[in-house]
Amino acid sequence: MTQRLFLASTAVLAALLVSSCNTDDVAQNDMPVVELPDIDSVDFAHQASDLTMDEDILYGRLPNGLRYATMSNDTPSRTATLLMRFDAGSLDETDETRGLAHFLEHMAFNGSEAIPEGEMVKRLERLGLAFGPDTNASTGFDQTMYQLELPDTSDSLLDEALEIFRETAERLTLAPEAIERERGIILAEKRARNSPAFRAQIASLEFQTAGSGLVDRLPIGTNETIQSVTPEQFRDFYTSQYRPEDTFIVLVGDRPAEQLSQKIENAFADWSNDTPAVDDATVPAIRFDEPRFGAFFDPEVLSYVSLSTISDVAPDSERRDTVANRADSLPLYFANAMLNRRFAKSVRAGEASFTGAGAGVSDFFDAAEIAGLRVSAEPDKLRDGFIEAERILRQAIDHGFTQAEFTEQIANARKSWEVAVQTAPTRRTPSLARQILNGFAGERVMTSAESSLVRFEAAVADLTLEEVETALKEAWDKLDTAPQLYLQAESVIEEPEQWLRDMLNESQSVSLDAVAESNVGAFAYADWGQPGKVVSSSVIEDIGITTVQFDNGVRLNLKQTPYEEDVIRIRVKAGSGTAFYPQDAPAFGMQLRSVLNSSALGAHKADDLSTLTAGRTVGVGRGFSTRGMSLGGATVPDDLELQLQLMAAYLTDPAYRPEILPNYESRIRSVWSKLDSTPSGAAGLEVPSLLSSNHWRNVHPTESQALDVDLNALSEWYATHITEGPIEVAIVGDFDETRVIDLVAKTIGALPDSRQSAQALPQSAINQMFPDGQARPYKITHAGEPDTALLRIYWPVDDHEDTLVDRQFGVLAQVLKLELTRVLREEEGATYSPSAFTSLPETTPNWGYLGVSIEASPEELDRLTSVIEAVAANLAENGVTDDIFDRAIKPTLENLETSLENNSYWLNVIDEAQGRPETLDRHRTRDVTYQNMMAAEISAVAKDVFNGDKAIRVHVVPEG
Repeated sequence: MTQRLFLASTAVLAALLVSSCNTDDVAQNDMPVVELPDIDSVDFAHQASDLTMDEDILYGRLPNGLRYATMSNDTPSRTATLLMRFDAGSLDETDETRGLAHFLEHMAFNGSEAIPEGEMVKRLERLGLAFGPDTNASTGFDQTMYQLELPDTSDSLLDEALEIFRETAERLTLAPEAIERERGIILAEKRARNSPAFRAQIASLEFQTAGSGLVDRLPIGTNETIQSVTPEQFRDFYTSQYRPEDTFIVLVGDRPAEQLSQKIENAFADWSNDTPAVDDATVPAIRFDEPRFGAFFDPEVLSYVSLSTISDVAPDSERRDTVANRADSLPLYFANAMLNRRFAKSVRAGEASFTGAGAGVSDFFDAAEIAGLRVSAEPDKLRDGFIEAERILRQAIDHGFTQAEFTEQIANARKSWEVAVQTAPTRRTPSLARQILNGFAGERVMTSAESSLVRFEAAVADLTLEEVETALKEAWDKLDTAPQLYLQAESVIEEPEQWLRDMLNESQSVSLDAVAESNVGAFAYADWGQPGKVVSSSVIEDIGITTVQFDNGVRLNLKQTPYEEDVIRIRVKAGSGTAFYPQDAPAFGMQLRSVLNSSALGAHKADDLSTLTAGRTVGVGRGFSTRGMSLGGATVPDDLELQLQLMAAYLTDPAYRPEILPNYESRIRSVWSKLDSTPSGAAGLEVPSLLSSNHWRNVHPTESQALDVDLNALSEWYATHITEGPIEVAIVGDFDETRVIDLVAKTIGALPDSRQSAQALPQSAINQMFPDGQARPYKITHAGEPDTALLRIYWPVDDHEDTLVDRQFGVLAQVLKLELTRVLREEEGATYSPSAFTSLPETTPNWGYLGVSIEASPEELDRLTSVIEAVAANLAENGVTDDIFDRAIKPTLENLETSLENNSYWLNVIDEAQGRPETLDRHRTRDVTYQNMMAAEISAVAKDVFNGDKAIRVHVVPEG
């Protein structure tokens, strides 16, 4: 088995520099030595390991060499995930065929012996699979993966899905005319990806892997090879790379694993490939024993400096997935966790010149071990920021960590495994399938959460802080002799190598002291006084929820579900929202969110909270909508009381700390000039205001407005519009109802009286007006690549108060997307992925729109505008056919039942069950509305909305 997983993204370096060792499993160090088979002599990693695999997974190998894994899982019920991986990627290409693996992945949807060109996606749509969310594929450096999310596990659907995969594996026609049509789509995808940030990632990858050739094997390929690769080269690659012995299939779903395995055997047992096998692709060793320096400059990129060392990878015997090796990875994991915690603490305290920093150590493509530090900052603070971060790193290497830091990270890791054990029975099928596939590709054993927790406890019982500190020193042992420094900046720095050298020398010229132990005190929000009293309680039978009201006016809505074992999801809605922001302060919402999220609580800074809640599954997220503020979080039963205490604190005692402003200002200055660096970014700056006739809520602030923060104004607004507003709590999940009511009574239910009715939305906040239609496109410029552009068309929807209308427009948008895909992608090859969408806010029933967006080349915008308008006009004039209607609505129909097994769905249903009980009707009418919807209804909506005279056209083109 030679399946080491190569990273498929060109953003490899960024991921590496903030990654750390895997905590998937750890073990005891005193286990007896066992002679294990060589990894290359077995089919699966567990056959060459002393780790016990998850017994719920059934692995197998067919006589033709195809390997598979199946697993029975009923969350969600009656669904399945089917994945197929080929050990073939861009590293298997030649100079003349760069991009061919990815091109072949596209051709899998363009005709096979049993499925004509253009019918594959339609066939899947008729089965209830939406192209993109349910039907997809991806190509990396060393693998190609295909995905089907199946809405049911009937014999007929499983058999058909596996037959489609069999067609993909062996029977693609690869017709020359189909290849020609697809070339334009590949080029359009490449063009859509092209951006200053993408080019910067490639430059970084080239520096880190110099001499390996990786940068010449990007999966997307080159324009020249995409345009020139021949049908014969396709056929050669296909037959040599898509082979049974290089194929792995994963099928997880709500059927016995033995039945799923038999299905795979029935579909693939007779597949054979007599083409001579080819050797596996490898990456040459990457090693640098001398200092190196590199730089990339572009006015549209964010600035950072990376510091790394590159060493030989450990021998296979030390990297294979075994009990001992998992245990050996634990010290470095904890070292990186504590180090990154120090970086975050410096930022949160307002002490750092850098806006962010992260460090980690990773095995890179089986070709090198990279220890890396990446430091981001404003251009004029980059030098100081790097020096501060490098000293934090060196301080940890030279002096280690405190026992309190170590204890905190052990508690966090322990809790993550405890939660994994608790929630294991309701793991969701899609994520399980991908874990199995990724484990196979990375030669890792899929072990159970229970066994992992046992090994964790055994390992940390004997683990010392000294071992952790030694692991960090060893990982960075080439820091003084062979540092690799790389600069990315928006402004050119003359003689960047000397600049980097001088910066590193300055940083290392200072000796450092050890970090002192600190004491953050006790948690300040454990006692909320006299518990509130329940004044009313009732059950809404058809929704299956209990509603409670406390004497302080707080409303509580509860729904018990079995869909996530030992998981409790909570949402608190409070006060008034964005409709009440000051009209003369366009940056107010941005400032409020940032200040509140960074400042944490009156009694505790954010970093102190991390220490106080170590080893607990708690956390609070905050957001604002038109009507009010929302606090959200998820926890487990043992931590529910602390979670509710935290939410009560975030609701009533927010902080407005001036020390967080320097970092906020640095982040604003760093990103503001880059907001228009892509077509979509430039559109985001101007289109919302355009579509609302410059309504105050949709005007994008200037940089100076964003930087002008008035903490007193933020505090006063919050006190007026949130603290004194109504409060409604929704809780969904696996809990004891009586206990939950008691805990809410002790926390949020114990707050001072709250106003029971929400403020009416001011008319000035909801009086957006769609502009008059204009035949001539609005022109917006972007500062990105000169061959990229964006085309959007918007049609106004001026009456959508009825929920039925909202849903009809949603289906129409899907119909339009399917038609645009047929015309623009399949027939013309003009764009990679056309999108159609709606924006129909319930707060503005007389304002909204249906829109279309495509990436295109600038010279094609006028022509493609006409093509899109012709498609829309045809739908308006001739209506929607039964076939396209069925394909558009089938994925929605198939998802109706599945969504009922999703706690997030239920949280959305019940979060305003008392304050706005009419919102429950959206759930009550949902299924029957979609099940009874007809093509004729959508045709009528299309006829009404697709009026070219009312449409707004937007072309986002490159500057100049």
